[in-house]
Amino acid sequence: MVTRRPTRWRPPVLWVLTLLLGTGCTMLRETPTAAPTGRTAAQSATPSPDARDILLAQQFDTGLASGAGPVSCRDDLAQLTQGRPDNLPWVWVTSVGTGADDAVAAVLGEASLLCLRGFPPGPITVTVKAGRRTFTTAVKPVAELSATPSAKDELFNGRPMEIEDIGGGLLQSASWQFLPSEPALTDIARSGQLTVAARSGAVRAESEVPLRVPQGATTVEGWERNHRIAVYGYPAGAGVPIGLYRLEDREDGRTVAVLQREVGRVVMPRHRVAVFTVPLEVFHTVSVEPTGDENPACLSVAGLATCVT
Repeated sequence: MVTRRPTRWRPPVLWVLTLLLGTGCTMLRETPTAAPTGRTAAQSATPSPDARDILLAQQFDTGLASGAGPVSCRDDLAQLTQGRPDNLPWVWVTSVGTGADDAVAAVLGEASLLCLRGFPPGPITVTVKAGRRTFTTAVKPVAELSATPSAKDELFNGRPMEIEDIGGGLLQSASWQFLPSEPALTDIARSGQLTVAARSGAVRAESEVPLRVPQGATTVEGWERNHRIAVYGYPAGAGVPIGLYRLEDREDGRTVAVLQREVGRVVMPRHRVAVFTVPLEVFHTVSVEPTGDENPACLSVAGLATCVT
């Protein structure tokens, strides 16, 4: 089994604030067959009559959580090949995250990698099936990964993806925060898994990768344009508020986020993923650098002791 350490949360600096969260658990199942062929999350300002409201914290410390190292494709090999031939080609997605058995899975909102093994040199085509939709990505092996930041919707945005040879026949992508774009986000959350297939000439591999949905929230790819955050992992039917917080430095050296007001809420659908559009004036408040003695602001979601933005 692969042992994963819990994710390390990095505190906000002035006006640039990020969220990294992850929990949950399940197993990846490899399927040696050919590659397959190929709704927006609910949002509401008013909870349903049977919704269970979750309260915003009046304040929370923004101190460090326990740390974790980066995920690696190599860490998964012993688990994936246990009891199976080790000369078969493989393709899978793996994420940081903790769970009951630390099984290989994609974890919503977590640092993730695309992994391949046993493929010849040259271009590779990767296909991801989410519900009834299919997404195709051209994968290019390179000697060294470029420094270009990865998008949160990698494998779902149609843009080519670099992958690096890390030895032993293993190919590994750069890390990205796993958050598919819509409609793939809702489709994958509803099915609880994604099918990943790879092909290079006559060499093929396919795997069914389970999806874990921990309790968390993060900005959606294109946040600067769409002003959206994804909220996920809460019980179906729960009314989950989003709050505007202001950071305060205390005399004892702590930085504390203090609630200013609630800016909206989502009601968790059955697939436990919702998307919330932040009001424009709130977006400006959290995205503009503070001036003078003003402290930076951030958004947070009920039940979380971290900033989303």
